[in-house]
Amino acid sequence: MNVKTWAAAGTAAAVLLGGGWYAWERGSAPHTESLCGTPSGGTDAEVATSAQGIAVVEAVGAAAHDPRAVGAENPELVTTPVRVVATMKGDFAPSIGVSQRVEPGGAPGSFELATSNREVIMKPGERYVVAIGPGDLKARPGTTTFATFIQPARRGPAGEADYWRNVIATAPPKPICDDTAS
Repeated sequence: MNVKTWAAAGTAAAVLLGGGWYAWERGSAPHTESLCGTPSGGTDAEVATSAQGIAVVEAVGAAAHDPRAVGAENPELVTTPVRVVATMKGDFAPSIGVSQRVEPGGAPGSFELATSNREVIMKPGERYVVAIGPGDLKARPGTTTFATFIQPARRGPAGEADYWRNVIATAPPKPICDDTAS
């Protein structure tokens, strides 16, 4: 199987399963990278298993394009500043920026989601449950966190914390997957 076939198969698996690997050639040197993460649109148990961190947050600012997230060439990402209200999984800083993928274009300041029905655009002053796939939960300078799940906190902070802690406790263990590049 040639490299292009492997790349297509790995990309398809990553899209369908929320994880996988892919390979491509950079000049004459092959490059392989693993993609481990939360399936977009997965069940609560899948979110709990795969997420690096889960918390109830309050948006303290509007979603805005964040060229630092992946680079100025990627206008399909927005970051919302949030205050962490309750932590159910992971060790979060008190305030972080949560990035998510959106559709390119549109009116300035308005965004449409590009990925999952399990994500909403956060609005200032409102509370949400967020699951972070890859990223830095401690908000160190120059780092970004990427949401794989953003839903309104309909049960209130304490109710969401209880619900998600139960889901986390009963979720299956995370499958072994190494995010590596060679």
